[in-house]
Amino acid sequence: MKKALVRATVVLVPTYLTAYLTDKMIYVVPMLAAMGIVAASLFDEDAKKRIDSDEDGDTHEDSGYKEDGDSE
Repeated sequence: MKKALVRATVVLVPTYLTAYLTDKMIYVVPMLAAMGIVAASLFDEDAKKRIDSDEDGDTHEDSGYKEDGDSE
């Protein structure tokens, strides 16, 4: 919960400050995007990437899965 509040603060304070000081959307949208990137990189989280590998030899044909949506 604390991380979410810090991220929200990092995004919202500069964005609202820019909106208040300039009254122009042309400055607010890029500030929102830039602060969103900064907020996303604040905390180092161990994200496990799920990689679809074919190491066990199981393919779509073997599993009965059809890509066109038809069932057997």
